[in-house]
Amino acid sequence: MTSRLSTWLALRCKEDVFQAFLGTRDEQEATSRVRALCGVGSRAQVDTNPAAAERCHELIRKPYARFLNERSLTHV
Repeated sequence: MTSRLSTWLALRCKEDVFQAFLGTRDEQEATSRVRALCGVGSRAQVDTNPAAAERCHELIRKPYARFLNERSLTHV
């Protein structure tokens, strides 16, 4: 099964924890922040634009994984 990065982003933008990570108040703000960080007009573009996908990984996915890891370590 091939997972699309845009789908992952869409699902995360709905989550309160992801919104907190981005410093946004709601799904709409999270979506706008994601598009700005990735340099795209639509989240779907991260599936077809290699540079946008790379920005997503470096600016969102990797830091978010660290954020979740640190959060779990402090809530043990």
